[in-house]
Parts: sequence; C-alpha cells; structure tokens
Amino acid sequence: MKLLEQIIGELGGDTLKAFTVVPAFGGYFRSVKSVAEYTPQKIVLLLRKTVLTLEGENMEIGKYFEQDLFIKGNIRVINVE
Repeated sequence: MKLLEQIIGELGGDTLKAFTVVPAFGGYFRSVKSVAEYTPQKIVLLLRKTVLTLEGENMEIGKYFEQDLFIKGNIRVINVE
C-alpha cells in the first residue's frame, strides 16, 4: 500500500485519517470492520464507532486487507453517522 499512500499524499490527502477520497478515482478507508450494503451506487461501511454511507457511480471494492479498504469509482457523497 506504499504506492497508494504516495499517490494520496501527492494529491493532498492524509493517510492517517479514517478515510481519504480522490474525486473521480475512489477512496481509501481505514478500520473497516465490515461492509453492510454494497451496490455500484451505494456502499455502507461499518467502522469501529462510525457508519459511513457512500453514494456515487460505478463503485466497486478494489482491495480489502487488515481492515483497510480501497473503493474504486466516483464517490459523490459520504454520510457519517
């Protein structure tokens, strides 16, 4: 994931945060316990104490490893509960 961290850093993101989104590319999410809902238009992620609802287009799960999740696609809205 060092390459992803480098890309996110060059785009102005901070990989120490709970999540980083790059417009029209996707997002990197940390501490993901599970995926509660998954469609190309909506993804609901369960974190430790938070629920993230992502809405967008053509979203797909790219990679999940040790509670880190990469989502490809155009993420337009993130709701934090």
